[in-house]
Amino acid sequence: MNPFPTDAGKKVVLAGLLEYFADRHGADSVHYIHVGQLESPFPTAVTTVARPRPSEAAWQILTRSATGRASLQESLLRSPRTGTEIRRALERIQPDVIVYDTLRMTQYAEETGATQQICYLDDLFSERYATMLRTAARHPEIDIAPLGNFAKFVPSPLRPIAGHRRGWQALLEVERRLVRRSEDHVPHRLDRALLISEPEALALRTRTGLGEDRIMAVPPLLREPGRRPRGPSDRPTYVFLGQLSLPHNDDGLRSFLTHVWPLILAAEPGALLRIIGRSPRDGVSTAAASFGDSITVEGFVPDLGEALGSATAMVNYLRFGSGIKLKVIEALGHGLPVVSTPIGAHGIDSGPASGLLVAEDPQEFADHLLALADRVRNSELSQAARTHFDRVYSRHAVMSRYDLAFADA
Repeated sequence: MNPFPTDAGKKVVLAGLLEYFADRHGADSVHYIHVGQLESPFPTAVTTVARPRPSEAAWQILTRSATGRASLQESLLRSPRTGTEIRRALERIQPDVIVYDTLRMTQYAEETGATQQICYLDDLFSERYATMLRTAARHPEIDIAPLGNFAKFVPSPLRPIAGHRRGWQALLEVERRLVRRSEDHVPHRLDRALLISEPEALALRTRTGLGEDRIMAVPPLLREPGRRPRGPSDRPTYVFLGQLSLPHNDDGLRSFLTHVWPLILAAEPGALLRIIGRSPRDGVSTAAASFGDSITVEGFVPDLGEALGSATAMVNYLRFGSGIKLKVIEALGHGLPVVSTPIGAHGIDSGPASGLLVAEDPQEFADHLLALADRVRNSELSQAARTHFDRVYSRHAVMSRYDLAFADA
């Protein structure tokens, strides 16, 4: 995956790892091997290798995934030609440390002579798929779109399967089992496995019997937010932030408008909801317009700091999804209190002392948002949010955590 531009969660982490190694060892000592061509400028040396052909991916699915030898995501990125080019690049570079980007690339790990071989697993995909299946069972109306950003690697003849509910549910169940087996195997093969979420790192340690020296959580390295003074507007103002074309954001927003926003307006008719994000799906603007001037749909906002600085709280109303939500961390860095569902707060410390409040149902969600309109309460949680960010997600905190993760480098 190309980490640039850093417009998705895993891209932020990969870019942060590049920045870390360049900071600690110099940019000239960092090399990136990318599957497929790169069009954007890159901050370190880079080698591109051939992406598997569709015919190769189809063959791997038939011979490996269909026989239970490998997950689909591994088969779709497996090719003898790709493996040969990666091996030649490593022979030329002679790295001391190799970091593999998720299971898909770890399948190319072998004896290389490197001091360390590490896999960045991102999330536990087996847990992600299990959550998707449970959510689909509870909410049959949700469009989960299981392929997500990985769709571009899937041969086009196979993509329609993921468009049918029974098809993708069956595929997800098979994939969950195959991915779990690979996840449990990787930490035994390599020197260390890294995840973004401590609860998932703990789950993998429990599953494999390995300790924290072998399986660790590493937070994302974000750009330090500007520390402009916060000035919530007199009108209670809430922000829903995210790329609105993504199914979990679209569903979360629609569900919030249906179940929570009417409760807010009943108690505080002057409240305002700012919906900020690109590419809203059909019907979002119509749904928002039904609430009159209590909602604005703003698309891309160039000065996000201003929007977060003048808001009362961030709304993170998600009914499905996985991994740590970077927008929550960004809000904490700006001192903006966040109200979230449990799924939206996954992997992040929550509670009043962290500036992140979690609600189990629509009424509790509305109550939290309304309580934050009190300036004293808002100021207390705003300070807690900034303290939380500084303790866990500031540059110093994250770089120190990376020093532990790569201590043997």
